Amino acid sequence: MKTENIKAIQLDNGEKDRHFVTSLARGLEVLRAFRPGEGAVGNAEIATRTGLPKSTVSRLTSTLVQLGYLIHREDQARYEPSPTVLSLGYTFLANSRLRLMAAPAMREMARNTGYSLALGARHKLNMLYVEAARGAKASTLVLEVGSYIPLANTAMGRAFLAGMQETERDFLLDSIKHHSGVEWPILKQGIEQALIDYEERGFCISIGEWQRATHAVGVPIRDRAKGDLMAINCGCSAYLATPEELIEELGPQLVSLARGVEIMCGQG
Repeated sequence: MKTENIKAIQLDNGEKDRHFVTSLARGLEVLRAFRPGEGAVGNAEIATRTGLPKSTVSRLTSTLVQLGYLIHREDQARYEPSPTVLSLGYTFLANSRLRLMAAPAMREMARNTGYSLALGARHKLNMLYVEAARGAKASTLVLEVGSYIPLANTAMGRAFLAGMQETERDFLLDSIKHHSGVEWPILKQGIEQALIDYEERGFCISIGEWQRATHAVGVPIRDRAKGDLMAINCGCSAYLATPEELIEELGPQLVSLARGVEIMCGQG
């Protein structure tokens, strides 16, 4: 979230939200600036990623070090997240009934098909992986828990959109349109087709639309008692499965998995 986006969130019907704490939002955006597998990062790069002034970033990273959320690598003048950050996400993971119920079923389907599955929750205009099960078959794209993928052109993201209430979905689509610019007409066409696919088949597909060499199917999944909505996908390299196999085999299997998890959540 860059500075202009932080300001946008502060607006509620044209007025500044008096409950919005900008300094807290900025601190959280600094934590989000770190990426899996890249190691320590300097203040200048964090400033570039967040859109915040370097002086502000310097104060925020110093504060986060004192609070124990960042480690300062003095020899490199760089920072990286500390193990304390895990406590923020673990509470969610441990309390998510959808994740707890879905994980065993995902592992079983991954074993049976050889393909990878993931469960994701929405964060802004992306889907965030909160659970993953890797299949045995080779794949050109392997993402772990904590990875982000876009809403608009992935099977998981489209499935999430299909599972939303229409008014909420329309609001989100307006935001996607605003941020996608000239790409919007193509994205809109794909989303509209995904909504049709969901109505007719119960799942959405993405055939090389996000990653050219990757095919995937996606299904929305709900914990109706808690009101939680997520989405689950099953993906593979394009050379491993044809679009027909995704539609005729993997899609129905994923729908069955999702409905089974929803029933278990209802019994909890």
